[in-house]
Amino acid sequence: MNILDEKEGSGRDQGKLTRLQENGIATRLANNPVVKFMSIGLREVTKGEATLILKYREELQNSMGLLQGGILGVLADVAGGVSLYSVLTDPLKVAIPTVEFKLNFLRPAKGGDLVARGKVVQCGRQIAICQVEVSSEDGLLLATGIFTYMIKQVNEAESIGQRA
Repeated sequence: MNILDEKEGSGRDQGKLTRLQENGIATRLANNPVVKFMSIGLREVTKGEATLILKYREELQNSMGLLQGGILGVLADVAGGVSLYSVLTDPLKVAIPTVEFKLNFLRPAKGGDLVARGKVVQCGRQIAICQVEVSSEDGLLLATGIFTYMIKQVNEAESIGQRA
Protein backbone atom coordinates (compact mmCIF):
# COMPACT_ATOMS: atom_id res chain seq x y z
CA MET A 1 0.00 0.00 0.00
CA ASN A 2 1.24 3.48 -0.83
CA ILE A 3 1.09 5.67 2.27
CA LEU A 4 1.54 8.88 0.29
CA ASP A 5 -1.41 10.23 -1.61
CA GLU A 6 -0.66 10.41 -5.33
CA LYS A 7 0.03 13.99 -6.34
CA GLU A 8 0.85 13.77 -10.04
CA GLY A 9 -1.57 12.59 -12.69
CA SER A 10 -4.29 11.44 -10.33
CA GLY A 11 -6.95 13.65 -11.91
CA ARG A 12 -8.17 14.64 -8.44
CA ASP A 13 -8.56 18.18 -7.17
CA GLN A 14 -5.19 18.90 -5.56
CA GLY A 15 -6.72 20.83 -2.64
CA LYS A 16 -9.56 18.44 -1.83
CA LEU A 17 -9.15 15.59 0.62
CA THR A 18 -10.49 12.10 0.09
CA ARG A 19 -13.23 10.83 2.39
CA LEU A 20 -10.64 8.44 3.88
CA GLN A 21 -8.39 11.40 4.74
CA GLU A 22 -11.26 13.51 6.12
CA ASN A 23 -12.55 10.65 8.29
CA GLY A 24 -9.04 9.71 9.42
CA ILE A 25 -8.19 13.25 10.48
CA ALA A 26 -11.53 13.62 12.29
CA THR A 27 -10.96 10.31 14.11
CA ARG A 28 -7.39 11.25 15.01
CA LEU A 29 -8.48 14.56 16.54
CA ALA A 30 -11.50 13.06 18.32
CA ASN A 31 -9.35 10.36 19.93
CA ASN A 32 -6.52 12.64 21.06
CA PRO A 33 -6.87 13.43 24.80
CA VAL A 34 -4.52 16.45 24.60
CA VAL A 35 -6.53 17.97 21.75
CA LYS A 36 -9.70 17.50 23.80
CA PHE A 37 -8.15 18.86 27.01
CA MET A 38 -6.80 21.95 25.29
CA SER A 39 -9.98 22.46 23.21
CA ILE A 40 -8.07 22.60 19.92
CA GLY A 41 -10.42 22.76 16.96
CA LEU A 42 -9.94 22.24 13.26
CA ARG A 43 -10.77 25.33 11.24
CA GLU A 44 -9.72 24.18 7.75
CA VAL A 45 -7.68 21.49 6.05
CA THR A 46 -6.65 21.07 2.41
CA LYS A 47 -3.93 18.94 0.84
CA GLY A 48 -0.73 19.75 2.68
CA GLU A 49 -2.13 22.54 4.84
CA ALA A 50 -4.15 22.79 8.04
CA THR A 51 -5.46 25.62 10.18
CA LEU A 52 -6.40 24.97 13.80
CA ILE A 53 -7.68 27.19 16.58
CA LEU A 54 -7.11 27.14 20.32
CA LYS A 55 -9.79 28.85 22.36
CA TYR A 56 -8.23 30.99 25.08
CA ARG A 57 -8.65 29.75 28.65
CA GLU A 58 -7.17 31.23 31.78
CA GLU A 59 -5.88 27.79 32.89
CA LEU A 60 -3.38 27.89 30.01
CA GLN A 61 -1.57 30.95 31.39
CA ASN A 62 1.77 30.95 33.15
CA SER A 63 2.54 32.90 36.36
CA MET A 64 3.09 36.10 34.32
CA GLY A 65 -0.42 36.02 32.90
CA LEU A 66 0.76 35.01 29.43
CA LEU A 67 -0.05 31.81 27.58
CA GLN A 68 2.57 29.23 28.50
CA GLY A 69 5.06 28.64 25.67
CA GLY A 70 4.51 24.89 25.78
CA ILE A 71 0.85 25.48 24.94
CA LEU A 72 1.91 27.16 21.70
CA GLY A 73 4.24 24.21 21.08
CA VAL A 74 1.43 21.68 21.44
CA LEU A 75 -0.87 23.69 19.17
CA ALA A 76 1.88 24.03 16.54
CA ASP A 77 2.67 20.30 16.72
CA VAL A 78 -0.97 19.37 16.16
CA ALA A 79 -1.22 21.78 13.20
CA GLY A 80 1.89 20.27 11.62
CA GLY A 81 0.58 16.75 12.23
CA VAL A 82 -2.81 17.46 10.68
CA SER A 83 -1.20 19.05 7.63
CA LEU A 84 0.89 15.88 7.25
CA TYR A 85 -2.12 13.56 7.64
CA SER A 86 -3.74 15.47 4.77
CA VAL A 87 -1.17 14.14 2.28
CA LEU A 88 -1.13 10.55 3.54
CA THR A 89 -3.49 8.07 1.91
CA ASP A 90 -5.03 6.78 5.18
CA PRO A 91 -4.28 8.70 8.41
CA LEU A 92 -5.46 5.74 10.48
CA LYS A 93 -2.84 3.39 9.05
CA VAL A 94 0.17 5.47 10.02
CA ALA A 95 1.67 6.87 13.19
CA ILE A 96 3.55 10.16 12.85
CA PRO A 97 5.53 10.73 16.04
CA THR A 98 7.32 14.05 16.28
CA VAL A 99 11.05 13.43 15.96
CA GLU A 100 12.23 17.00 16.45
CA PHE A 101 10.93 20.56 16.44
CA LYS A 102 12.21 24.08 16.73
CA LEU A 103 9.78 26.84 17.64
CA ASN A 104 10.83 30.48 17.71
CA PHE A 105 8.72 32.68 19.98
CA LEU A 106 8.48 36.14 18.44
CA ARG A 107 6.22 37.88 20.94
CA PRO A 108 4.16 36.89 23.98
CA ALA A 109 0.67 35.47 23.67
CA LYS A 110 -1.22 37.78 26.00
CA GLY A 111 -4.64 36.19 25.75
CA GLY A 112 -7.28 35.58 23.17
CA ASP A 113 -7.70 32.70 20.77
CA LEU A 114 -4.70 31.38 18.85
CA VAL A 115 -4.56 30.21 15.25
CA ALA A 116 -1.95 27.72 14.02
CA ARG A 117 -1.26 27.08 10.35
CA GLY A 118 0.73 24.00 9.36
CA LYS A 119 2.13 23.31 5.91
CA VAL A 120 3.95 20.25 4.60
CA VAL A 121 7.33 21.31 3.23
CA GLN A 122 8.67 17.84 2.35
CA CYS A 123 7.16 14.39 2.67
CA GLY A 124 9.22 11.28 2.03
CA ARG A 125 8.45 7.64 2.76
CA GLN A 126 9.68 7.79 6.37
CA ILE A 127 10.34 11.43 7.27
CA ALA A 128 8.30 14.59 6.75
CA ILE A 129 9.00 18.26 7.46
CA CYS A 130 6.24 20.77 8.24
CA GLN A 131 6.42 24.52 8.76
CA VAL A 132 4.05 26.04 11.31
CA GLU A 133 3.05 29.57 12.28
CA VAL A 134 1.06 30.49 15.41
CA SER A 135 -0.77 33.81 15.40
CA SER A 136 -3.26 35.71 17.48
CA GLU A 137 -6.83 35.70 16.18
CA ASP A 138 -6.24 39.11 14.61
CA GLY A 139 -3.22 37.85 12.64
CA LEU A 140 -0.27 38.97 14.80
CA LEU A 141 2.52 36.38 14.33
CA LEU A 142 3.54 34.97 17.72
CA ALA A 143 5.70 31.96 16.86
CA THR A 144 7.09 30.12 13.86
CA GLY A 145 8.71 26.73 13.69
CA ILE A 146 9.72 23.64 11.82
CA PHE A 147 8.59 20.15 12.80
CA THR A 148 10.03 16.79 11.76
CA TYR A 149 7.81 13.70 11.85
CA MET A 150 8.54 10.02 11.35
CA ILE A 151 6.00 8.17 9.19
CA LYS A 152 5.42 4.62 10.39
CA GLN A 153 2.86 2.12 9.11
CA VAL A 154 0.64 0.65 11.83
CA ASN A 155 -2.68 -1.12 11.98
CA GLU A 156 -5.72 1.05 12.67
CA ALA A 157 -6.21 -0.14 16.28
CA GLU A 158 -2.60 0.70 17.19
CA SER A 159 -2.80 4.09 15.53
CA ILE A 160 -5.69 5.36 17.64
CA GLY A 161 -4.38 3.99 20.91
CA GLN A 162 -6.38 0.80 21.17
CA ARG A 163 -5.03 -2.67 21.75
CA ALA A 164 -5.28 -4.97 18.77
